[in-house]
Amino acid sequence: MELPQVLEPYIKQGVHSWTGEALAELGYDNFEAFQAFSQILDTLGAESGDAQNLKGPLTSVKILRQERSLGEQRRCYVLRERSKVLGLLTVGRKHLYYWHRGGGTKQLDPLCVLDFYVSDRAQRSGHGFTLFDAMLAAEGREARSLAYDRPSPKMLPFLRKHYGLQDYNEQPNNFVVFDDYFENGAPCRRTEVKSPSKSDVIQADAGRVVDIF
Repeated sequence: MELPQVLEPYIKQGVHSWTGEALAELGYDNFEAFQAFSQILDTLGAESGDAQNLKGPLTSVKILRQERSLGEQRRCYVLRERSKVLGLLTVGRKHLYYWHRGGGTKQLDPLCVLDFYVSDRAQRSGHGFTLFDAMLAAEGREARSLAYDRPSPKMLPFLRKHYGLQDYNEQPNNFVVFDDYFENGAPCRRTEVKSPSKSDVIQADAGRVVDIF
């Protein structure tokens, strides 16, 4: 999407993150700029939702300003190149049950990729990797240390190609946690052995990952 002139001082070249608090500060500082950025963010969020055949967006200004997960806000990373905003990537921490191959569960609180989208005309040009890698650098994370909500068939090969992630145990909540997550003692809490329940499966509603490559 084309970047309005009013946003030039606020949306720099490259990848930058936004939270609900940062958006509120923008509104106080320059309401015209806030409205312009809201239109861009909401439009990209809606396009992402449409691409995933969802009933509504997973990323919007309203969601970012309201959503808190485990005491921290979601963070939305936005990619600008020249005069255009090309995509977004939203992350947030979630409390998940992980069913391991041995038959028990672990409770995890990983940072999760909840929404990932690059505009149709900008896909397959390396922008998805630029956005994803910048997010990892900003968060101080490795790709293996994240959970992925319903990753698309194209994202799994992307993670395998760029980050060597391949093996995982399918989960009833549809989050993907790669086996490499547990290397070097990733934090988790062991719980009682049990079978997945319907209530546990409902955790999958937090967000999904769309094709962006």
